[in-house]
Amino acid sequence: MPISIADKVLRLSMTTFPFIDASQFFPALSTYKVDRIFDLTEFEEAMKHFFRGNPLFSKCHLVELTFDSPEDFPLASFQALLAEKYESYYDSFLVASVTYRSDPHLQGIFTCVPFPLQDGYKCFHLHQALMKTLKTKQDGFQIAQGLAELGIRSDELADFVPPVEAAPSGASKELPVSFTENSGSPVKIGSFLERMRGDLVERDSENMLILKNSLYSPKLPLGNSLQFLTVPRGVVTQSTGIQIRDYYRAEEQRHMDVLSRIELRDEFIEAGRARIGNLIATPNVFCVNNYGNVSAHDGTDVQADHGTLMRYEWHMPTIVLGITAGERSGLSWTITVRDKAFNFATVARTSPHGDIVGAAARTNPAASVA
Repeated sequence: MPISIADKVLRLSMTTFPFIDASQFFPALSTYKVDRIFDLTEFEEAMKHFFRGNPLFSKCHLVELTFDSPEDFPLASFQALLAEKYESYYDSFLVASVTYRSDPHLQGIFTCVPFPLQDGYKCFHLHQALMKTLKTKQDGFQIAQGLAELGIRSDELADFVPPVEAAPSGASKELPVSFTENSGSPVKIGSFLERMRGDLVERDSENMLILKNSLYSPKLPLGNSLQFLTVPRGVVTQSTGIQIRDYYRAEEQRHMDVLSRIELRDEFIEAGRARIGNLIATPNVFCVNNYGNVSAHDGTDVQADHGTLMRYEWHMPTIVLGITAGERSGLSWTITVRDKAFNFATVARTSPHGDIVGAAARTNPAASVA
């Protein structure tokens, strides 16, 4: 039986990285309005469903984090928490129940997951499936069913998981960039990309790099299916927002056509190494990550009073942030929940060594493979 394209997407993402280390962990936080706080025992019972039929994860490290208020756990602090916990959690992933003394009706789900195994959009769906499971006491993940519907060979997929660097690598608490945050009214894709075009021109970037998920199915809250699609500056500056969208959609189709011809394990490994090599080598990139309107998954479809999504926050792992840290580079990302668009962007920091990208490449040997 041929390998499904969904299966190939996941295999390619895992072979893009020859190993997993602290630079590749992806932090994300969903914040909910709840009628009561779910305790860790309920989290533990709910997560058992996530591991049933799961070829990538068999356990997690579950903890509770308590802060005085949401302002005490901002996006900029996620990396420090990751660095603090990495020595203990490198062999799996972290799931945290986040509570706040200032509001007994706010609860967060925070995760730090290896990026080769779980992208941000899938983390988003993991959080929402976990909250649904907490509310209903039934399996909201449906991992085995989702894998089967997409034709993914779970027994073979497990063989593509990259090895983990067991020795702690000294994850840094500092990021190569700082962040800005704001919220506003939702905008359609054309207007959004025209705003991104203006940001690219302002930063004098050479390429727009679209971070786009290739498996949007909410039926599988598992895996990494992120594509990195390059739109050259010349195309960006001469195009409308819709034309930029059409260009990267055509680029995505070209990538998928190439991927469709790959069958053998060695071919996946070669393609993965070339992929990260090309990513690191692309100069002066302005990255764009748009989740769009996720209101259909905000928790109002079942027992809304028990838990409704208010906000989702995330940032890319340091291996990806490294390529956005140059003077002519950057990253902008956004998500819309109901009537509000949450917008985030990087602010470049001046590296004392002047070579953030080189530093990122040195942490991953595959990055030097063209």
